[in-house]
Amino acid sequence: MQKKMTYLQGAFILTIANLLTGILSFVYRIFLSKSIGAEGMGVYQLIMPLYMLFITLVSGGLATSISKLVAENKAKGNNSNVFKIIKISLIMSGLWSIIFSILIAFNADFFAERILKDDRTLLSIIIFSPAIVFIALSAVFKGYFYGIEKTNIPAVIDIFEKLIRLVILVITTNYFIDYGIEYVCGGAMLAMVSGEILSLILLFVAYRRKKIPLTYKMKTDSTLFILNNILIIVIPLSISGAINTIMDMLDAALIPTQLLKAGFSKPVALSIYGQLTGMIFPLIYFPMIIIGSLSTTLIPSAAYSYASGNWIALNKKCNDSLTIASIIGLAATIAFMMYPRELCDVLFNCPDAEKLLFWCSISCVLEYWLFILMAIMNGIGLQKKVMELTILNILIMVICIVVFIPIPKINIYGYILGFAISTLVVVYHCLKAITKKTPIKIDNIRCIIKPITCSIPMLIVIGFLNNYLVSNTNFKYNMILSYLMGFIIYMIMLLTTGTIKPRQIINVLSFRVPKI
Repeated sequence: MQKKMTYLQGAFILTIANLLTGILSFVYRIFLSKSIGAEGMGVYQLIMPLYMLFITLVSGGLATSISKLVAENKAKGNNSNVFKIIKISLIMSGLWSIIFSILIAFNADFFAERILKDDRTLLSIIIFSPAIVFIALSAVFKGYFYGIEKTNIPAVIDIFEKLIRLVILVITTNYFIDYGIEYVCGGAMLAMVSGEILSLILLFVAYRRKKIPLTYKMKTDSTLFILNNILIIVIPLSISGAINTIMDMLDAALIPTQLLKAGFSKPVALSIYGQLTGMIFPLIYFPMIIIGSLSTTLIPSAAYSYASGNWIALNKKCNDSLTIASIIGLAATIAFMMYPRELCDVLFNCPDAEKLLFWCSISCVLEYWLFILMAIMNGIGLQKKVMELTILNILIMVICIVVFIPIPKINIYGYILGFAISTLVVVYHCLKAITKKTPIKIDNIRCIIKPITCSIPMLIVIGFLNNYLVSNTNFKYNMILSYLMGFIIYMIMLLTTGTIKPRQIINVLSFRVPKI
């Protein structure tokens, strides 16, 4: 009998897959930008926020909902209910996404002319509308695999999907390049739709081949009861996702406007906004590849333990995950605080953004904790609270943007202040909600004190190497060498203090690539 994959193994596999798909997506964007230029990318970027908003409204929270419900029923041994959940979810999401897709297609001219204000986006909107159906159905199957802790299957399929998308992009771009930007962007959307179709086919095949065994038929819940359980989870998560997407759009208008009030010219205000959103935040959130993967697998795993009343396992998963978030967060914070200018120069050719990176890095650990805590809350049925805290987070951010950014001496740092305050407040309320509903106790020594203690020698080693041993070498090599040495010391300290154990590392690395 094959050994069941742990949520940490699943997170590790998802991290590798996300890195590979991230690289493929990066190549995709580079090829597209070289093919259609800055103006074409501008048109493409007009379409993407709308595309993401529609996906969020149709399938946001669906995979999370399915994974949680599947894990809960699997914990009870009711596999019959699992299959009924999948069947109802496919019908519900299929009907809803088809209706939504038709509405988008028939109102594409309205979105292109009135919302995006560029007729060249019309063809792309028409083409991407059917993709919403495939994405919604795929989310159901992904939720199933996350729920039964076979994360490796959707991870491998995602890589295939991105590869096919890239191949079709090359073909369509070469074919449509002479027809203009509108058709090349349409070809890019066609590549995305093709990738989603392939993903759905592979997920369906994998589902048919990897269905959990039905040893004996148990009584299943009513269709209405299951539908209600799905919607209770999906609706708050979809609203949260939609609010975050709308907030991103609002930031684009609000931050530059408030910077103008602080006395900056329009080009400078846009430049500062571009540094923050286009350089600093992508760098700050890069370690989220690991944290996001961990959050994805933690939700069904926490739901499984919660449903079976295994508080010891739930407590361990919570503390293990928060410890990992602290370890990664501190490593990232040290890198961003010790090399802000070097990183901004090497990666973005913009050393002037160093102060933004330095001050944003202070919130890294808290931000990573927030993702883990919200994953736990989703796993134990606190989706409504997650939505409330998302709204609270945005309200604090908006207040800080409006109040602090117009002050000349504070300017853009008012946003960073709001980012820190909102994260701290929401983390506090997350901890309060979790400890109120469950007997989880945060191991402050392991989750906070030990990682901080272990990071101090890392900081000392990096500072020593920067100042004395490699001061005459190229700063790029200085940065890489000193950080690598410091990180090795950090890992040794973590192992020595028992913050992480060798056995845990071995267990995480012992996984198998699935046959689909």
